[in-house]
Amino acid sequence: SNILFKLFPNLKNKLLNEYGARLCSLKNDFRFVIGDVLLNKYLTEDLYWFCIDRFTLETVLRRELCSQYDQQQIKWISNTKVTQLIVNQSNNSVLGVKCRSKLNSDSQMDFYADFIVDCTGRYSSSTKWLKQYFNLIIPTEQLHIGTGYVSFVGERLKTGNSTLDSIHVGGNAAHAPNHNKGFLTTPIRQIKSSDPNSLGLISNFAVYCVNSEYPPNDSYENLLEWIKEHLPIDYYLILKSTKLLSPLLPYRRAFDDRKHVELLGRKWPRNYVLVGDSMCVFNPKNGQGMTHACRQAQQLNEVFKEKYQLKDISFIYNRRAASISEECWLGSTTNDWAVPTLKVINIDKYGTMKIYQRSEDSTSIYPQPKTPLFMQFLQWYTYWLIKCAAQSGELTTAFIHVVFQEKSPYSLLQPKFFLKILYASLTNYFNLTKFFD
Repeated sequence: SNILFKLFPNLKNKLLNEYGARLCSLKNDFRFVIGDVLLNKYLTEDLYWFCIDRFTLETVLRRELCSQYDQQQIKWISNTKVTQLIVNQSNNSVLGVKCRSKLNSDSQMDFYADFIVDCTGRYSSSTKWLKQYFNLIIPTEQLHIGTGYVSFVGERLKTGNSTLDSIHVGGNAAHAPNHNKGFLTTPIRQIKSSDPNSLGLISNFAVYCVNSEYPPNDSYENLLEWIKEHLPIDYYLILKSTKLLSPLLPYRRAFDDRKHVELLGRKWPRNYVLVGDSMCVFNPKNGQGMTHACRQAQQLNEVFKEKYQLKDISFIYNRRAASISEECWLGSTTNDWAVPTLKVINIDKYGTMKIYQRSEDSTSIYPQPKTPLFMQFLQWYTYWLIKCAAQSGELTTAFIHVVFQEKSPYSLLQPKFFLKILYASLTNYFNLTKFFD
């Protein structure tokens, strides 16, 4: 949100004052459990979580953007789908796009531009188009971990427990291999209600899993029973006291998918880049996608400010954007490599596909994936980092900065944290003291 507020100085106050957005203090309104470890709530600085629903945010952003430019500079075209690129193969460049109306399939439009930004999301056709027009194969890496979730919107009502009522942001993060189910909630709007039991909040809820241990979505009652059985009782009590305001929306096709655009170097076409999910998709349980996209867009803006020649911008941006994706990729996939049913699909620059499947079934046709050595180190380090964060407000604060993508994951490896974590691990290993209950 900080990136957006820098670009649009009036946006924050407008969302808070006109659209019911909420700014939640992580010192007062936040509780978060990873696996079975409650993070320390005594943060060394107060951090804030800006809460608004995505539809409202996108609508207001569009209005703000249009207000900064006249109709000759910016134009919104709705109900269309990009069907292919317009290219010049002789100089390896993209000139524009062809679009088709969703309302009239016979209506075709061509748009030409000096620079094309593909931010069409996880279902971007960039892989197909680059193969079709430039005979380029983007090396990709996919991790399928059986993520599925049920999301819905509801009005928070009093539970009779003031501690539970004060939890506006937070939940219980799944942490494989032993804690494969999770729960998350964030407010999306403040409301004025005549109901004395209302907390004055409309919140978004997500009940999710990894390892294909899916929550039910056939009825709210069955979902509550599933939560009561598989998650801490606090979340059952919160949801039992919530007034359901939307259908239960299931989704079971989430996975990590990274396009290694940086490996293509100068072969990548000029005047065309991928931003956000079009370049790298993350498991949604970590909530990294929107910030990742904003950081890449900010980086693209910086490249343009540095006044490189237009033909060089794609190459320069790809290298920098890939570094941003790498940080988020580490944060997203470290624990994904611990999922018992992990499936890995790799495609190299020659188009060779290799599939690996973790399974106890000896008849599996795919070889077992080998967890990279660096991932093994990160899994060990993250496990003890979380244990130490339960005791340390300083470490919890540093961890949240990384989750918010305000600092690099490598900041958690600085000596004062590394030594604390190493000490905790060795103390536990040699059973020198009861470091943890």
